Amino acid sequence: MSSEQITQTNVPVEETTQTTTDTPQVTEQPTVTNSWKETISEEFRNDPNISKFTEIDALAKSYINATRMIGQDKVAVPNENSTDDQWNEVYGKLGRPESADKYKLEVQSETASLDENAIKQFAENAHQLGLNNKQAQGILEYYKNSMEGSVQQARVDTETAQANAEQELRKEWGRSYDENIKRAGAIAKANMSEDILNMELKDGTRIGDHASVIKGFANIANLMSEDKLISTESEGMDQSTDYQAEISKLVNDTSGPYWNKAHPDHDKIVQQVFTLRTMLNG
Repeated sequence: MSSEQITQTNVPVEETTQTTTDTPQVTEQPTVTNSWKETISEEFRNDPNISKFTEIDALAKSYINATRMIGQDKVAVPNENSTDDQWNEVYGKLGRPESADKYKLEVQSETASLDENAIKQFAENAHQLGLNNKQAQGILEYYKNSMEGSVQQARVDTETAQANAEQELRKEWGRSYDENIKRAGAIAKANMSEDILNMELKDGTRIGDHASVIKGFANIANLMSEDKLISTESEGMDQSTDYQAEISKLVNDTSGPYWNKAHPDHDKIVQQVFTLRTMLNG
């Protein structure tokens, strides 16, 4: 085959290639001049309820959902100007019981206790706020869980405080720890109620678990066992006179440890005076 024949043969091939390349460009121009919106009148086409839809399927779905709502109960959303009756109507349609005693609330807890009066008061508030039974139960469960967490944390704090106090006192008292604890406990029980001992200090520690308080009770017990606090009846002296004389002696010594906080016996003498006054008053 000659070069002319090759050239002539390639000419139609180039034309065919050009034609094949141009074909997709023609088919890829689907000018959407006849969209579904153009099939309806301009009056409806420009309506905001129609123009917001970009696909006819979405319009059809919206229409179906709207027709399903026909005949069903509807709730008008109240506003700040609505009356109590209007609000009550909404609350009723949303499931609020007819009265507070119609709530069916269940509270079960091994650590946190809610008495019947507290639950009754909660139900009254829930009814006033328009809560249905599910909402009220959910809030009550949250409150119960919060109480359980507080009780558990209080238990941990108490155990920690007791452990810290024991460690501190064992270090200070050594072998006398058990005896001092026994004496301190006896004094605390005889002179303090459980309510006072269970009161919390600023750091959250129970008064009865604080090392300083325990040491104070132990000091009182030790002072009461000393000779100076023993009855002087054998010497024919009146107890009250003896106590008052001892108090005056300690308090009137303005340069003594009672008034001098820097004195190593200051705390001991203050506790001694306190004990003497307690015994003087019976």
